[in-house]
Amino acid sequence: MDGDQGLQLHVLGELTATRDGAVVDLGGRRQRAVLAGLVLLRDQVVPADRLVHCVWGDRPPADASGALQAYLSHLRRRLQPDATARHRDGVIARAGPGYVLRLPPDAVDAWAFETAVESAAGQAPGEAVCTLDTALRMWRGPAYADYAGEAWAEAEIARLTELREVARESLLRTRLELGEAQLVIGDLEALVKDDPLREERWRLLTVALYRAHRQAAALEALRRARTVLADELGVDPGPALRSLEAEVLAQSPHLDAPTSSAARDATRLVPRPRTPDGLVDRERELAVLRTAIDELGDGVSGCLLIEGPAGIGKTRLLEEVRRLAAGADVPVRSARSSALEHDFDFGVVRQLFGAEVDDVLRREERFAVLRGLCEVTTNLAETAPLVLCVDDIQWSDEPSLQFLAYLVKRLDGLPVLVVLAMRTGEPHHADNLLTWLAGDESVSVLRPAPLSEEATALLVTDRLGRGADTFVAACHRMTSGNPLLLRQLLRALADEGVPPDTAHVDTVRAVGSRAVTSLVTLRLRRMPATVATVAHAVAVLGPDADLMSVTDLAQRPEEDVAAAIDVLTRSEILLDRQPLDFVNPLVRDAIHADIPAGERALLHQRMSRRLKSSSSLPGHAGARP
Repeated sequence: MDGDQGLQLHVLGELTATRDGAVVDLGGRRQRAVLAGLVLLRDQVVPADRLVHCVWGDRPPADASGALQAYLSHLRRRLQPDATARHRDGVIARAGPGYVLRLPPDAVDAWAFETAVESAAGQAPGEAVCTLDTALRMWRGPAYADYAGEAWAEAEIARLTELREVARESLLRTRLELGEAQLVIGDLEALVKDDPLREERWRLLTVALYRAHRQAAALEALRRARTVLADELGVDPGPALRSLEAEVLAQSPHLDAPTSSAARDATRLVPRPRTPDGLVDRERELAVLRTAIDELGDGVSGCLLIEGPAGIGKTRLLEEVRRLAAGADVPVRSARSSALEHDFDFGVVRQLFGAEVDDVLRREERFAVLRGLCEVTTNLAETAPLVLCVDDIQWSDEPSLQFLAYLVKRLDGLPVLVVLAMRTGEPHHADNLLTWLAGDESVSVLRPAPLSEEATALLVTDRLGRGADTFVAACHRMTSGNPLLLRQLLRALADEGVPPDTAHVDTVRAVGSRAVTSLVTLRLRRMPATVATVAHAVAVLGPDADLMSVTDLAQRPEEDVAAAIDVLTRSEILLDRQPLDFVNPLVRDAIHADIPAGERALLHQRMSRRLKSSSSLPGHAGARP
C-alpha cells in the first residue's frame, strides 16, 4: 500500500510532520524545502530541477543532483523508518524525470482543509459549521511559513490564504443562517478589519447588526463600507450592498432572523424534492439507462457516454446507473478520474479492478497489458453481467483510456455495460482517444440539456413551495438551467427563508451570487494564471468586452488572450460569441466578486484610462472640437 497511514504532514504554519502523534525530525531548512516542493504539487510528478530550485534558488551547487539525492534519501528514512531499502520509496517515489509524494488525501493538512471547504458547500448549515470550524482549526500560522517570500511557494501560499478567508466568511455566514447574529458580530468586525475591501464581510456584518436589532449600526456599517471603497478603490459598493441598504431602510422581512425552531433544526429549511436529488427533466436519459440495464440482463453489451459541461448532472446519472444495476442484482465496478492523477499509468484501471490486475500490469508490452485486462474483464463477466462506470474520463490517464477504447471494440457477445461520463471543455493530452470514443458508432452518447423553465418550476416548488412565474423565470435565467447551480441557489434561498414570490425576484441574484461563488471560483483557480486574469478582465468590462478590450485591460499578448478565451469558452464559463459574455449572470458575479482587491483596483484604473483615451479621439462624441 502506498503511503503511511500514521504519517501526517503540516504546512498550514511551519512545515512539520508527526507519526502517531510523535514529532518526526525532517532535518534542516533545505531538506524540508524538498518535502515542501513535493507537497505543493499535490500528487503530481515534480521534476528534479524544480526541487533543486526550491532548495537553492538560482544558485545551485556544482553537484546539486547528488545533494538532492542525499536530501531525498534522508527524508525517506525519516518518513518511513521501518521500510526496507527495497520499498523505502513508498512515500517519496521516483517517477520519470522527477519524484512524487504518495500519501492519502487526509495525510496533509492543506489537502484535508481544501477538501473540507469544498464539502461544506453542499452540507446542511449545522453540519457545515462543524466542518468549517474543524477545518479552520488546522491552521497554526501562515501557510508554508518557513518559505514565505520564496518565489516557488508564493502562488500556493496566496491560494491557500485566499481559501482560508473564504472559509472564514462561509463559517460566519452559516452561523448567521442558524440564528447566531449577536454571537458573530465581534467576529465579523474582526474579519472586516482584516480586509475591509471584501464586500461580503460588510454585507454579513450589516445583516448581523440588523438581526441583533441594531438598525442604526447596520446603516452605519454600510456607510463605512461606502467610504472605504471610495477612498481605497474609487468605486461604489456593488449590487449586493446597494440592495442590502434598501432592504435595511425598508425593514424588509427577508432580513429577519430565522425562527428559533428553524435554527434548532436547520435541515427543515430545505424541503426534500419528491424526485431523488432533484432529478427532473431527464426522462429520455433515464429511459436509455433502464433499457441498457435491462438488455444487459439478456446478455446484450453496450457503451454509454454521458457528456456535458460542469454541473449538468453527469455524475447524478451515473449514480442512477448504479442504483438500477443494484436493483437488477448486477455487479458494478466504479472509478473516478482526477486532474491530479492523470500522470499515473493505469490509475483508473486500478480503481476498477484493484489487486486483480497487478500481475497483468507488470507485463512490459502495452498490447499484452491491454489484452490481459480484457481477459480479466471477460472472466468477471462469465459469472454474471458486469457494469463498469468511470466518471470524469477527461482527466483519465492515457493507458486507462487506451484500455477502455480497446475494451469497447471487443464488447460484442460479452455481457458488459461500460458507462462513461465526460466533462466537455477540459483539455486532455489524449484528446484523440476521447474524440474516438465520442465518435465511435458502437458508443451511445447522451448529452443532458439544461433544465427547462418547467423543470425549474418543479424544483422551486419542491424546495420553496409554489413559486410565482417571475420568480421561477429569475431562477432559470440566473442559472441558465444548470442543475448544480440551480440546486445551490435554491438551497441558499431556502436556508435564508426567501419566499418564492414576485416581491423577492430581485433577491435571487444577490443570494445566488453568494451561493455559487465557491463552485465557480475553485474551478477558475485550477486554471492557468493568464486564464483567470482574462476572466477577471471580462467580468470588469461587462457587455463591452471583446478581444481587443480584454487584451488592453489584461495587458497580455493578444495570442495569449485569444487562447485563454478559447479555454474559458470550451470550459463553458464564457459563451462562444462576440461580444464576450458569461454563460449566466451568477458565474459573472462570482468571478467578479473573487477578483482580489488590488487587482480589481488596477483593472478599474486601466479601464478608466481607456475610456478617457477613447473619448479624446477625433470624432468621438465626447471629444473636444
